[in-house]
Amino acid sequence: MAALAGCGEEARVAPVAPAAELAASLETSESQNAVLFPKTAHPYGASLSTWADRESQWVYGHPLEHNPLIDQTGADCDERQAGPVWFIPRIAGPRVFSGSRSCTIPGGKAIFLEIGAYVNPYPCPDPNFHPAPGQSLYDFLIADAKAFMDGVNHLEVSLDGRQFADVLGYRFASADLFSLTGDPSFVALDPCVTGSPQPAIVDGFFMMFKPLEPGEHTLRVFGTDVRGANKTYVYHLNVL
Repeated sequence: MAALAGCGEEARVAPVAPAAELAASLETSESQNAVLFPKTAHPYGASLSTWADRESQWVYGHPLEHNPLIDQTGADCDERQAGPVWFIPRIAGPRVFSGSRSCTIPGGKAIFLEIGAYVNPYPCPDPNFHPAPGQSLYDFLIADAKAFMDGVNHLEVSLDGRQFADVLGYRFASADLFSLTGDPSFVALDPCVTGSPQPAIVDGFFMMFKPLEPGEHTLRVFGTDVRGANKTYVYHLNVL
C-alpha cells in the first residue's frame, strides 16, 4: 500500500484581503488550472480514475531495482513509459521527507501526476483482512483506503512557481475492482503483493497535465496529514 500523509501546522489568523486582491488571486488560480485536464474529462478515452488504476499497475509492475517510486534521482523515470500519457509517481520516503528528481519527457505527452495514493490489492497475509459478511470486496477495499486517505488535510501543487487551486478536489478512486499484477520484489513495500493478478483498487490525488511547452519546468508537491506526515517533492522536468 502506498500513500502520502502528514499533519498540518496550526492555523493562523490572517487579515482579510481586499476584494480586488482576492479576485486577482482567483483569476490566477483558474488560469493556472487551465493547463490541467478537467476533473470530469476522459483524456485519451479514459476517466481520471481509470488513469489512476493504470498508473498503479505501472508502479507495481516494476521490479524494485528500477522502480520509479523509490528512485531518488529520476534515473528510472522513463521505465516502461508508453502511449500518450507519461506517468510521474510520488517520491517514496519516510513520514517527514523532502526529495527531488529530474526527468526528461518527450514532447507532446500528457503528464499524469500521482500526488499521493493508497493502493489496496487483495488478498493479504493478515487473516483478518477480509470483507465483512455481506460486504462486497470492492466496498471493503474502498472503505479501507478511504479511511486512510481522508486523513490528508493539506496539499499544494505548483508548476513553475504558480500554485494550482483546489488540489484536495483532485481525488479519484477506482470505479470498480481492477486487476493488478505486482512484480514479486514489490512485496518488500506491500506485503499483499503475490506476483500474480489480484483484484485491487486505488484511492488518491492525481492531476493530468496537458502537454507542456518544450523546455525546463519545475513541478512541486507538498502535503500533510493528520498522522504527522510532512512531505515535499520536486520534479525538474525537461520537455523535449
